[in-house]
Amino acid sequence: MGDKKIYIVAKIFDKQGCLAYQCKTANEARCLPGTLEALRADGVQIVILDSPEIYSEYAPYSYVEDMKKFIDLVSQMNRVA
Repeated sequence: MGDKKIYIVAKIFDKQGCLAYQCKTANEARCLPGTLEALRADGVQIVILDSPEIYSEYAPYSYVEDMKKFIDLVSQMNRVA
């Protein structure tokens, strides 16, 4: 993966802000989007970004450090969406 950072972002359509997780390994970057896509409700968007700061339409970003917690929070978003 080198020094390129990969972020996975989960956002509820038409709501401001999103959850963001910085992948720690290339394997996470490959596997996590599919896992989230499988859990995702209709109103939730999953996006992969390399530089969140240039995508102001997703701001404000709430960064989650722990992958399991991130998955749990995205699952909770599904109930709101």
